[in-house]
Amino acid sequence: MERLLASLTLLLLAAACGEDARVDVPANGIIRLSDEFTGAFALTGHDGAAYANDAFNGKIGLVYFGFASCPDVCPAALGVMSAALNELSDRELADLQPLFITVDPERDTPEALRARLSHDPRILGLTGPNDAIEAAKKSFKVYAEKEDLPGSALGYTVNHLSLFYVTDRDGRPVVALRDTLTPQQLAAVLHDYIRA
Repeated sequence: MERLLASLTLLLLAAACGEDARVDVPANGIIRLSDEFTGAFALTGHDGAAYANDAFNGKIGLVYFGFASCPDVCPAALGVMSAALNELSDRELADLQPLFITVDPERDTPEALRARLSHDPRILGLTGPNDAIEAAKKSFKVYAEKEDLPGSALGYTVNHLSLFYVTDRDGRPVVALRDTLTPQQLAAVLHDYIRA
């Protein structure tokens, strides 16, 4: 694992397609996480099923926290996420679980998440009661805070940290990736974890 983490901090990583081409991944785009990040959650999928983090044991996880009515940051991050998934082979995709966990459980019902994620059925949206979302945020150390928008039809927005988390095959977050990475850079990191 140490060797893998060291290799991820190098500026050059193998391309997700497995070709000889190299993808530049800036070292400051990868944040190594401590054991204090547990990745624990018990939530409801946009398919209505209950999911705990151990439901995905054996797979590498790609986790993003956001909300369905987010006007700009979340759609951009989801676009990068989807495009990165397009860079992976079918075999690699079978070894990966992409998750979108809401930071706005008040509005993000399973139906709202299903509509938001309809562009990419590979991404599973997760929601739940506020206490369950708070526990999931705590396990990933995610900052998210509601902000009132007086005069807006939305009523409020949610300011939140925008990072991609990669979890190991036991569901523990091992690195966080800045949302400034390109789809190819994100795919290169995922490729290395899947192939490790």
